[in-house]
Amino acid sequence: MGVIFRRTGRLIQGDPGNGNQKFWKAEVKGNSVTIHFGRVGTPGTTGCREFTSYEAAEKFLAQRVRKKLEEGYKPEV
Repeated sequence: MGVIFRRTGRLIQGDPGNGNQKFWKAEVKGNSVTIHFGRVGTPGTTGCREFTSYEAAEKFLAQRVRKKLEEGYKPEV
């Protein structure tokens, strides 16, 4: 069986007019979650976290996406 893979779309927070926009996106590959975040217009920062299973990684990603939406992040148009 191949590696299970899922990617979120890019989420954006902030007003583009004031130059203070932030981005956040993530992907699950196998049992790890990679998150890329930062200010729009910069390279940003990437972090990776390993889990015991794909299901645990998916659960973590779902919680993080829910939190970002609660913080005011919106899907990039």
